[in-house]
Amino acid sequence: MAKVQETEIERDTDGRVVGYKDVERPVIVKRKGGGFGWGLLFGLLIAVIAVGYFAYSHGSFQNAGVTADRATAQVEQKAGDTAHQAANSLDTAGDQAQQQASNTRSQTPAQ
Repeated sequence: MAKVQETEIERDTDGRVVGYKDVERPVIVKRKGGGFGWGLLFGLLIAVIAVGYFAYSHGSFQNAGVTADRATAQVEQKAGDTAHQAANSLDTAGDQAQQQASNTRSQTPAQ
């Protein structure tokens, strides 16, 4: 195993150098590789893929799409009905205003 040689300085209570001492220490090699963070990310990725596969294999995505299409069609139908009712109301109001205007003209004396 590799060793590192260091020199330690000995000092007295006032901070003056009293002596030197050579010390050999083993080199600590840090392990390189995946740690807890990478393992957590990998596990999360596997869980997401498993849930997605399960939902896809049981048709949940297809059912969700059908439900969304059905809701969209209902909203479009209600919006169309509301627009037709608004148009009919405007037509009726316009017809009534025109009829009142013609009645007013016929009741006023001509000059």
